Amino acid sequence: MTNYNCTTKRCSFKYLNAYERGKIAALLKEGKSIRYIAKQLARAPSTISR
Repeated sequence: MTNYNCTTKRCSFKYLNAYERGKIAALLKEGKSIRYIAKQLARAPSTISR
């Protein structure tokens, strides 16, 4: 049985920083797609949509 919690090993995720949040806001205002923004920031589209 595999345990997937983050208590036994270091988690690999990180939060969006202020610069990334501002860039997302600006690109969304320009009408860019979620996938386009994700590629520009090297992030998953699901991260951008949240």
